[in-house]
Amino acid sequence: LALQSDGTVIAWGANDANQCAVPKHLMQVVAIAAGVAHSFAVKRDGTVVGWGNSSDPDWDPPSTMMPASLSDVIAVATGYSHALALKRDGTVVAWGENWYGQSTVPAGLSDIIAIAAGRDHSLALKRNGTVIAWGSNSYGQSTVPTGLTDVIAIAAGANHSLALKRNGTVIAWGSNSAAVPAGLTDVIAIAAGQYHSLALKRDGTVIAWGSNSYGQSTVPAGLTDVIAIAAGEEHSLALKRDGTVIGWGDNSSGQCTLPISPVQPVALAAGNGYTLALQQDGRVLAWGTNIFGQCTVPAWLSDVTAIAAGEGHSLALRRDGTVVAWGRQSTVPSGLRDVVAIAAGEGYSLALLRNGTVVGWGNNDEGQSLVPGDLAEVAAIAAGRNHALALKRNGTVVAWGSDRYGQIRVPRGLSDVTAIAAGGGHSLALKRDGTVVAWGYNDYGQSTVPAGLSDVIAIAAGEEHSLALRRDGTVVAWGRNVFGQTTVPEGLSGVVAIAAGRWHSLALRRSDSPGQSGNSGSTVSSSGQQGSGGSPAPGGGGSGGSTGGGSSSGGGRCGVGAGLGLLVLSLAALCALGLTPLRCARR
Repeated sequence: LALQSDGTVIAWGANDANQCAVPKHLMQVVAIAAGVAHSFAVKRDGTVVGWGNSSDPDWDPPSTMMPASLSDVIAVATGYSHALALKRDGTVVAWGENWYGQSTVPAGLSDIIAIAAGRDHSLALKRNGTVIAWGSNSYGQSTVPTGLTDVIAIAAGANHSLALKRNGTVIAWGSNSAAVPAGLTDVIAIAAGQYHSLALKRDGTVIAWGSNSYGQSTVPAGLTDVIAIAAGEEHSLALKRDGTVIGWGDNSSGQCTLPISPVQPVALAAGNGYTLALQQDGRVLAWGTNIFGQCTVPAWLSDVTAIAAGEGHSLALRRDGTVVAWGRQSTVPSGLRDVVAIAAGEGYSLALLRNGTVVGWGNNDEGQSLVPGDLAEVAAIAAGRNHALALKRNGTVVAWGSDRYGQIRVPRGLSDVTAIAAGGGHSLALKRDGTVVAWGYNDYGQSTVPAGLSDVIAIAAGEEHSLALRRDGTVVAWGRNVFGQTTVPEGLSGVVAIAAGRWHSLALRRSDSPGQSGNSGSTVSSSGQQGSGGSPAPGGGGSGGSTGGGSSSGGGRCGVGAGLGLLVLSLAALCALGLTPLRCARR
């Protein structure tokens, strides 16, 4: 199964039980799971759809046995004959066969952030990093190792279990417990098939072990640049940065042959734990955390010219000057049109009209969406967590909203500005001479512009970090680096646009840059925290980012044409949660 950015599902492989017969009109999907002969999809509204059946009169697949009242679901997992659903409140619901107690959720189980289902056993990851297991224990697959803590991801095979620890090591127990390769470290994602296991390393390579009867543990030679993995019964899949999928192992039903061709992105935006990419064909691709549906792009959306990503909602500007919103803050003022730029903050949005005025809507607890009444002649806008900026055509800056950290106290005499960016509690301005001015919150140095920084052509601001794109195509970053968001990859060059999310950074670079293949395919990776897990510092709200190229609207094509690739600075630790452009279901 594959979940597409438009919220639709694609299935391929064996279909003897209609497990690949995706229900007609299934849309607004946010999560998927694939079983032996059945499939599940979690919809944006928290409901679950199941399909697939059985020719065996003595066995009903879990897809036909879902609780009628099941709701508010954010994730689903399925084994051979049972299924699990993780609810938004951190509780777990189970159904299906219960021969070994696999569907009997332990009393009082709560505060769960991830689930996994093996053949006849179940796993749950608690927010405190511990693992709970129940069901069949014939091979010790439900006997969690004593003292196991600090776990960030789990996976369940037929008779074995895997746990990925925060330090990048993997713990296994059950029938395959002794087979974890010695010295395996620096792992960021895991997957478990029937009798084999996969590990994705931070360098983009894949390690496989266990049964190899169909070659499922023989990783293709030279496989690199991988950002996500999945394991089926006897086959394996890897998603590469360029959007291609590599499959190996049993392909008797075509399960290793992906029927998808990605389209090149031409612009990008970064929000709180997720990313948007505008494709050449005017459609939008989204990946990352999707708890509010911010990555569930409307299936009908097309002809987009600019994008913006906020705390939990997304915006798209269409060629006809109208705005589309989805996610936590999905309303758009009635009659809003003739828009030329957009920006998104924490629960609020801004739109710049062709006549130079600005419209704001959404959350206004600190005045962030209350645009000054006399504001006119605006050339660009930026939305921070709870404050907003407007760049006037005369090169001056106007700010409003929260002033908790002095982020709207524009430096006296600031002029000749060509671009602006707003972060969690700080602001940036790019001057015509290529220098950068910063003000506001500075506990992590995000407002301390590096000495000698010059020749800058674009800026972006995250929650507590800042980015600058120089004319030579290199990127300079400063501020908080708890998730690696300011660790610019060595040798990064040829960059034409940048964006900063809450805890991650993005760069769009030419396909003919060093290290690129030179083709038109997209290159996707991530630096900093792109997913919804982990332990970010207190404080919320994405900045809405900037797409660079002098555009401070949170979207736009940035003057970028065809032949460009998307590069997100290095890999995110939370690829372990499968928060990638194309999410392949783990079984």
